[in-house]
Amino acid sequence: STHARINANNMKSAVICCGLSCLDLQLLGCTRSGAEEAIEHYEEAVYCAGGSASMNAATLSLLTKSSSDVDVHVLTKLGRDFNGDKMLQFYRETGSITDMVLIDPNVRTSMAVLPVFASGGRGCFVNLACNEGFTTDELLLQLDSAPDNVRAFLFGYPHLLPSIQGENLHAMLKSVKAKLGETCLIGVDLNGVSIDNHNDGLLRPALEEIDVLHLNEEEASILCGGEDSSSLHSYGCAVVLLSLGSRGVKISITKDSGRLSRCPGQIKRWNAGSSLHVPAFKIDGDINANGAGDALFSGFCLASSYSDETNVSLKQAGEFASLVARQRCDTKTRDSAPESANCLMKRVQEGNLPDIIV
Repeated sequence: STHARINANNMKSAVICCGLSCLDLQLLGCTRSGAEEAIEHYEEAVYCAGGSASMNAATLSLLTKSSSDVDVHVLTKLGRDFNGDKMLQFYRETGSITDMVLIDPNVRTSMAVLPVFASGGRGCFVNLACNEGFTTDELLLQLDSAPDNVRAFLFGYPHLLPSIQGENLHAMLKSVKAKLGETCLIGVDLNGVSIDNHNDGLLRPALEEIDVLHLNEEEASILCGGEDSSSLHSYGCAVVLLSLGSRGVKISITKDSGRLSRCPGQIKRWNAGSSLHVPAFKIDGDINANGAGDALFSGFCLASSYSDETNVSLKQAGEFASLVARQRCDTKTRDSAPESANCLMKRVQEGNLPDIIV
């Protein structure tokens, strides 16, 4: 059998990773005693490029760096400052293309401090800074220099981008689709959703433009009152990717076959109304779960946007995404991604998968 290559027709494609960004200061190996004023310890302090645009770009750049057929672009807003320079350096080191990054000398680059707990999980303290004034107009202007053949546009964290919500988000995604074409997958990743900052008008108007929506259990309980994502589908979202942490991922497809047929890439071939649970795979090294959701989401969108010459089933896209997240959560493979996208897809197609977390 012919193994899926990222682009079967050898034409170079691009993915644009867009949205929130911040310089993350990760405090690794944190203790967590539970006492409010206890002195906690950490093993190591590490800077990395954080936020949706950065995490998705890093995951995909590392996955595709050995193949010459996918370019990964970052589209975000930074200040002209130390943190902004550090972000650009991180982007370039992973192999992401930074031509579409907006540098605004009048704003500060965002920074987050993330205690990553030795027992698993993480905390987050953030100053959103330049993200708070990032507008749809600024975003669309940067998109004017987008390359041809963009297979996926991944946008992250609308709840933390006050100017890109509700009707603004809807209009932006519509304009993106008009600019990049019908073959471009539109993915949206949620983070920072709380009872305080969520209302139905924030996301609902945009759902009809979203091919893949990613959220976790906590976010699903706020948006849908639980794991049942049918309300998201009823407003027009085609695929819902629900992270269950170490229990894997639940994927559901819209019942609306008309909506499904308008999806790009592989998605239009999947069965309307189907749903699937894909388990998480065991990790060999120490765990760093910072960016795990982003990796799952970007991996799934990469698999879903394979061109028509290739067949990727819903189950295969889910398993591929789970492998991508596993590689990103393992401290040994996190920043090198020794197995490329083509390697991981070959493993999925051959059923050569690691042990699952039971």
